[in-house]
Amino acid sequence: MKNGDKVKFGEDFCERTGRPYLLGKTIMLTPQFFEEDNGLYTYMSECPGILITEADDEPESIYHLFGNDLKCIYDCEIIKATGEDIAEINRQREKYENARNKEYEDMVEFYSNLDD
Repeated sequence: MKNGDKVKFGEDFCERTGRPYLLGKTIMLTPQFFEEDNGLYTYMSECPGILITEADDEPESIYHLFGNDLKCIYDCEIIKATGEDIAEINRQREKYENARNKEYEDMVEFYSNLDD
């Protein structure tokens, strides 16, 4: 599974995982960022995932949904990404990068205006 693919959630999956609110929904996997820890330091890593609703601030990665070995897909249907889906993912990624760059520029401006 990769960004842009869609998951149609099945009845068996929703029942086994306690997620009845996903039954019959089809949701696109989008780039999500998760904190990882290697024992020495933490860092952010990108992984395909979903936001259940637009109001969610905590995404779920494919590993949260289907287990680290992805064996818990059960009766979910995976729909491969189309060219249009990939274009949407690229627009989302560009929007994220622009927002992040703006934050960095604002930080530089803030710190450059501090008196020593």
